[in-house]
Amino acid sequence: MIEELSTHTWIEEKIFYPAAREAAPDTKDHVLDSIEEHHVVLWMLSELKGLNPVDERFDAKMSVLMENVRHHVEEEEKEWFPDVRKAMGRNRLSELGEQMVAAKKKSPADPLAVPSAQQ
Repeated sequence: MIEELSTHTWIEEKIFYPAAREAAPDTKDHVLDSIEEHHVVLWMLSELKGLNPVDERFDAKMSVLMENVRHHVEEEEKEWFPDVRKAMGRNRLSELGEQMVAAKKKSPADPLAVPSAQQ
């Protein structure tokens, strides 16, 4: 889970968000909000990485992490992805999807290696 979410955030920040801002400049504030949400999630992931699942704080941290991720996904999918889809079109989105899949091989597994973790 930690590696997958770290990979996901890195790919969004390196590939998707810059493309979204270019295609749909009105999404700038949404992108910036999403990057800040990534920051919080990545730090939580880094804490979970070193935490034993039997630690009494583990379930609480997981619960907060899940709430944050659900909120992040819902906000992106409902509030600004439709504008990005409309601005980019099917061909550009397919091309971008291929770039994102290829980038997965280069992405870091460590949450603190994602740029927004250090911002």
